[in-house]
Amino acid sequence: MQGDRQLPSLSATPIRRRTLLRGAFGGAAALGLAPALAACGGSDSGGGSSGGKTVVRMWSWYSDQEDQWPKLIEKFEAAHSNIKIENRVFGTPDQYLPALQAAVAGGDVPEIFAPHTRALTYGTGGVSADLKKDLGDDFLKDFFDSANQEYTLDGKQYAVGWMAQTFGLFYNPDLLKKAGVGEDEIETWDDLIAAAAKIRALGKHPVAISCNPTTSSLDFFLPLVTQVADDPTYYLKLDQLQDGLNYEDPKIIQALELNQRIVKGGVFQPGTTGTTGDQLAQIFYSEKAAMLYNGSWTPQGLSKDAPPAFAKKYKVMKTPAIAAGKRHWCANQAGAGWAVSETSKNKDAALEVLKFLYSADQYSPTMNDSNSMPATKSAAGRIELPIMKQMTSWLLDGDGCPHIPFGPGSVAAGDPLSKIFDGTGQPAAVAKEMQQAVLNAKGG
Repeated sequence: MQGDRQLPSLSATPIRRRTLLRGAFGGAAALGLAPALAACGGSDSGGGSSGGKTVVRMWSWYSDQEDQWPKLIEKFEAAHSNIKIENRVFGTPDQYLPALQAAVAGGDVPEIFAPHTRALTYGTGGVSADLKKDLGDDFLKDFFDSANQEYTLDGKQYAVGWMAQTFGLFYNPDLLKKAGVGEDEIETWDDLIAAAAKIRALGKHPVAISCNPTTSSLDFFLPLVTQVADDPTYYLKLDQLQDGLNYEDPKIIQALELNQRIVKGGVFQPGTTGTTGDQLAQIFYSEKAAMLYNGSWTPQGLSKDAPPAFAKKYKVMKTPAIAAGKRHWCANQAGAGWAVSETSKNKDAALEVLKFLYSADQYSPTMNDSNSMPATKSAAGRIELPIMKQMTSWLLDGDGCPHIPFGPGSVAAGDPLSKIFDGTGQPAAVAKEMQQAVLNAKGG
């Protein structure tokens, strides 16, 4: 860092995870979906042409690839002289969502768009195409299972992952050494709690975490649910309140008890529910915390914001397991994805663009050049950035599990969950509040 320069937010450009869930409440009416269905009028809506060329509009907030988009578009248009791509990248989801909702309500949805957390709602509402039908299993089978599952409902898939993400414990090897903690000693949560006491003895926070906004606490908690259930499909069903599942299920209470034990074990810094993503990064690279619980976008931010010496020395380890020998379930879903308009006259052209973006000659270089985590297994095998390669290997090993609420109202569970992190709630009571919050947000 240079002098007193204002620190850019680590979550502002490469992350978007923190803002991803802020506007995710509400049902179809809140999304402007009901007017859209009336306005769409079958499959003859939207689309257009320019200079005799079919126009494919792409809308997202994916500025991670801001240097790559012009090159990709130029290559595609050179090979497809009859198609023109109009790519619009909004600054943040907060800026993007109102525009998308207005387009949906007006019945003129971009041919390719980032569905945010509304992928399933738009799919069942007839806005997004079923890509399983339109692209087939041969195209989809290369994606991580968890990336496909998050966009699938009742056998139909309404989007594909663009950038995957996972979480781990980034750590400062110097501070662990000073605390007498071996880099390979932390396998379980009990191991982390034991290590935390040694790190606090140095006057350092063991692990920095952000639960502000409160929905961010779901990033940590939902993998615990999978660890307790030992089943990555459990939360997918809970997210949709299927098979009679609800947040008062014994597995949820057990996961809340584990979360509470970790908090009471002094693992995190004080005031987690007031710590923002910006502050989180600074706590770590200013060496006030020995470790950082954060996502796979972290290397992008640290390479820009942290002192060069720190950026060279930090490492990452897997999320601890619930017990020795158990799978290290770690959060993994596509934080960014693409959906195709079902109603556009230019749908076929949009599918051609999508296939081009994921072709081997384009997708892997794009992910490598932007230091992004790919959503396909083949591209994951060609990652170049060492720390990103390490984190992606966990997904190739099958450790990935859901951590993004896509069900109607599901994100509302984050507010009551924050009581576990600030010590004001007990597991059974918080579970009851989570269930009611989701039902209220769902409108049921």
